[in-house]
Amino acid sequence: MPTPSEITWAQIAHVNHDKAWHVLRRLSREGLLVPLARALRCVPANQLESIFASYAYPHELGDVEAPAPRRLVETVREFTEAALRGEFYEDFLVNSHNCTEKSGKTEIFAAQLDLLFDRCVEEAPTGDPAEVCKAYDLLLDLLREIDKFEKEIVFFADEGGAWQFGVHWQRVLRGYIRCLAKTVSAEGVERQDRVTGGSKARPEPRSLVWSHHSPPPGSSA
Repeated sequence: MPTPSEITWAQIAHVNHDKAWHVLRRLSREGLLVPLARALRCVPANQLESIFASYAYPHELGDVEAPAPRRLVETVREFTEAALRGEFYEDFLVNSHNCTEKSGKTEIFAAQLDLLFDRCVEEAPTGDPAEVCKAYDLLLDLLREIDKFEKEIVFFADEGGAWQFGVHWQRVLRGYIRCLAKTVSAEGVERQDRVTGGSKARPEPRSLVWSHHSPPPGSSA
């Protein structure tokens, strides 16, 4: 019998709702938005009422007919342009009690960023490699803009930077490199070097532009 720290996701056969409840209680608003959005992808339309009937109207969650799918690059471009316009910027008066908190719009930005990277990873194996690379480029360029601190894109109370979003780069960049490999060219090699730290055998920790976050224990990433 493995110890709790040795259990992997592949070994989980049953949901322990008591344990899950304790996890949900400790998550921030940002931390709740991402798992909720991921869970919704697994919920069939005929189960929405049992979950959301007390919190939303039917038309707010679903459609009678399936909407036309939006291209990944269009969705990402809309997000990055909104961010550069300052639509996710919301500051507050910082003091010793709230210096580790994030504003509501910063939390929403972080959650949407995470979900868009999710979609990039999902579409990397079968999507148009050029379009997936473009989507990645838009998101990565946006994070570089945040780290320049020249524009009011998102608000940080203390120790700001894109590293605060906790992106699991090992998982996220795998899809990017896979798509670059399918579109090998001088431009592709240059773009890969820019992200991974070039031809260094062991890139410096900050060569991924921000900081490298390892996946949580038991992750398959």
